[in-house]
Amino acid sequence: PHSIEFDAFGWLYICDIRNHRIRRVDPDTAHIETYAGTGEQAATADGAPLRGTALNGPRAIAFAESGDMYLVLREGNMVLELDARQMTWRRVAGTGESGYDGDGGDARAARLSGPKGIALGPDRALYIADTESHTIRRIDLAGGHIETILGDGQAHDGPDGDPLRCGLARPHGVFVDASGAVYVGDSENHRVRVLR
Repeated sequence: PHSIEFDAFGWLYICDIRNHRIRRVDPDTAHIETYAGTGEQAATADGAPLRGTALNGPRAIAFAESGDMYLVLREGNMVLELDARQMTWRRVAGTGESGYDGDGGDARAARLSGPKGIALGPDRALYIADTESHTIRRIDLAGGHIETILGDGQAHDGPDGDPLRCGLARPHGVFVDASGAVYVGDSENHRVRVLR
């Protein structure tokens, strides 16, 4: 397991990445169950139901106020949304093919590269630690567009200043605070960076 997240009701969700499942723990009884994923490493189709659908490397989760879940798939190179009312998956970003392209265009047509972190900002955008492209990418949920906001696509360290010239090295975690500041766990540079 890699990442955990709580929903608004106190349920704990665990990304059990190697088993290709999301586990859920009841806060009152500590009972654990498989919430999503079949254990099979396979692609997730748009519109697929929550139950009985494969997930390819679930790595990190973020929840919206609506209860919708956003999930990054490390091996699947995608971002998915679980609609809390329909209980179906929708592809938000990524083609499923590993790579780094698509800035300025439709996030669903962009390639991601082993994403490992996700955060939902106060601007209703998703922030993705696109680990193997050494970047942080922002997805505008209203318009569906993607852009790189930190990193130049190459693994190196800094310099500080211009965020698009500041090198990262396999960023893993990303967090956005209430003011919109973006904090990044720059794993192989052994730093925490902040973009304000």
